[in-house]
Order: sequence, then C-alpha cells, then structure tokens
Amino acid sequence: MSMSARAGRWANIRGRCATRPKKNKTYRPHPPCFSITGADALFPACRLPDALFFRRNALFFTYADDLPPDAGFALYSPPHLAALALAAALCLSAVRRPLSERTSRALGLAILLSELLRMTVYAGMGCLNRFELPLHLCSLAVFLCALHSIRKPDWLGQTLYALCLPGACAALLFPDWVVYPFFSFISLHCFVSHTLIVLYIVSETTRGSIRPRLSALWKPMLFLCAAVPPVSLFNRHFGTNYMFLQLPSPGSPLVGLAQLSGGNPAGYLALLIAAVAGCMALMELPFALAHRRKP
Repeated sequence: MSMSARAGRWANIRGRCATRPKKNKTYRPHPPCFSITGADALFPACRLPDALFFRRNALFFTYADDLPPDAGFALYSPPHLAALALAAALCLSAVRRPLSERTSRALGLAILLSELLRMTVYAGMGCLNRFELPLHLCSLAVFLCALHSIRKPDWLGQTLYALCLPGACAALLFPDWVVYPFFSFISLHCFVSHTLIVLYIVSETTRGSIRPRLSALWKPMLFLCAAVPPVSLFNRHFGTNYMFLQLPSPGSPLVGLAQLSGGNPAGYLALLIAAVAGCMALMELPFALAHRRKP
C-alpha cells in the first residue's frame, strides 16, 4: 500500500470517529460521610461512609465536645471497679500461667490493631485532631509492645517494664476519660487497650522475656530523655497536653505535684520527671532485692 493510500485510510478513520456520538457519563455522588473538620485538624479531610459508623448523635460514638453535662462516670464507681477487677484477674492469670510465645505475638498485634481501630473510629466521628495523636506514653507503649512481640532487645523490655507498665496501671487507676460514659466506645477502648498493655508486660516479665535490672535503669531513662523534649515542644506549639507535661490529669496524684510547684510549669515538669524516675527505681527494687538474696 502506497503512502498516499495509507494517509487517505487514516483520514477516513479519523473522520468516522469524529462524527460518532459520544456517550454522556454520569457519576454517582459519594454517599453521605463524616470528615475530619476544624481548623486544628492535622490531616486532610477523609471520607468514610456512614454505613460503617453510627451517627454522631449516637452517644456511644460521641466526642467529649458534644456530650451532655454529667454524662461521664465517677472514679471508683461500680463500673470502674469492675474494670479494675477484670484487669487484675487477667494479670494474676498471666502470673500463674504466662502466655506462650505465639500468644504473646498475637497479643502484641492485637494491641496495635486496637490503636488503628481507635484512629479509624475517631476519623469516622470527625474528631481525629491534634489532641488525639498517639503521643501519650501509653500510645507509645502500643507500638513498643508490638515491636517487642517481634524482636526483644533489652532496652525495649526495660522500657516496657519500668516506664510503660506503671504508666498503664496509673491510667487504669486514674483514667482521664471519665468525661465519657462508661459504656461508650472511647471509654471501653481505653480500658481494654490499657489492660492489654499491662497484661502483655506482666506476662512477658513472668515468662522471662523481660528481665528487670536496677543496673539497666539508664535504658528507660534514656528513652524518656529522647521522647520528652519533642513531645514537650509539640505541646507548647499546638496547645496540647501529651504525657501530661503541661497539666496534671484531674483526680491523679499529679495534681499534688502541680500544687507543690505552685503553678510553675518548669517546676511541675521537674517534679514530674523526678517522680517518674523514682517510680522506675521502685519498680526495679524488688528484682534487685531478690537477686541479692540468691546464694
């Protein structure tokens, strides 16, 4: 076929395509959804179908800003005591019969998945903002537990036992989510996640994967020195209170530290660090005494 014949053929094809009527495409609109709103949101708005979540007027999935007055539960009320009793029973069972290696890995993964579930539900509720990032000590413990279930370096075990275990226990004893109803997603998730963290650390310590030593106290202290400065800067820049470095949790012993400092933020932070260091030393003391008693 000559070049002129080929050119004529392609011109004929282009002419037929140009005269062919085009189909009008119709696009279905997105279903109604929640999005992360507010000027303080750190993430771009995401779209999540309403079918996955209850509406925001459902009290079970209601954020603190939208709760009615006196909707929360009281410290050491019957539901709170029941949650503490359940956590204590699980830990005692782990002391008597530690979890196997396979079960510990599954538990570490479950703790991580629970945190991902929390952030997903918060996004669906429209409250995933700068106040709900995983920067609290117990939120960091979630990732540390998941990492420890895979690899078990000594610094990680020492940090989990001396720093994260008392922090999770304090959160269960003096929860800062009392503004929520006990039977709400946020409240139940907080109790479950903190209980799982305590259960994992207690089981790993009993099983011998974590071996607390007073001589290794510098390892969790080093982790604390590495984590506190950036979190403190984030608190000052965005007006948050992660790790309770700015203000104490209401109803907790940290209130006494704030009163002792006379309202001085620097004094409160210094007392808080000293109290945490003393608590970590007390956590290591029983193992140090038991080691000395051995012949």
